[in-house]
Amino acid sequence: GADVTGLTLNQYQVDRGNELCRADAHFYNGPGTKEEIRCRSVQGDFMKQPFDDSSFDAAYAIEATCHAPNRLGCYSEIYRVLKPGSIFACYEWCLTDKYDPENPEHVYIKKQIEEGDGLPDIVSKQHCLKALEEAGFEILEERDLVLDDYGGWQDPKTGEYSLSKEAKEHNRGGKPWMLPLMPSWNPLTQRFQFNWLGRRLTKFSLKILEFLRLAPEGTARTQIMLENAVVGLVRGGELGIFTPMYMMVGRVPLNK
Repeated sequence: GADVTGLTLNQYQVDRGNELCRADAHFYNGPGTKEEIRCRSVQGDFMKQPFDDSSFDAAYAIEATCHAPNRLGCYSEIYRVLKPGSIFACYEWCLTDKYDPENPEHVYIKKQIEEGDGLPDIVSKQHCLKALEEAGFEILEERDLVLDDYGGWQDPKTGEYSLSKEAKEHNRGGKPWMLPLMPSWNPLTQRFQFNWLGRRLTKFSLKILEFLRLAPEGTARTQIMLENAVVGLVRGGELGIFTPMYMMVGRVPLNK
């Protein structure tokens, strides 16, 4: 029953998201209502949000604010539009304490992720946490979820999350976060595209599609850029110098 407003720079995402929400009965309030749908997207810049002060009850960002050129500016805008006592939960891409700026391999991996995923300078967990505090939030919780027991322990009968011995033997997890990006020689998995043969097949297939004008010019180059990001993400995860799962939860003070 929550009413959710999404914010993105990309007008296509706005149009497509709203189209999907209007088609979903769960989000449809019906014709003639003040708001036809209770889940919508709005085009705008999260550094200069098109919303009034203290107009939202809560906010969340999942792997989004890592694209901000300045974390403090971004978090401050979120703080501005939230009501006193509101909660903001954030899921960030960050460098860990293991990252060494004097290590050439670490620097190269960082650059691969930044260029391949369209990111500005990737910052540390401490940088993000300090920026959230300086924006005015009271920190309720912060931790790197990569370091949690990585699992999806399920009761074999009910499917509910459980810590029982039976559930741990029935787990869905226990695997590294970057596993879906790691190469595999199994042709029935999407990971096949990340081995050397899969990468070449993908590259030449896209070039043929470009030549036949079935794909836009530059598609193959874009694929190479994204593959370089994959290599950086996997290696960064293996070395523990990067996390895509740093969680922060903050609250706006009541005396805002």
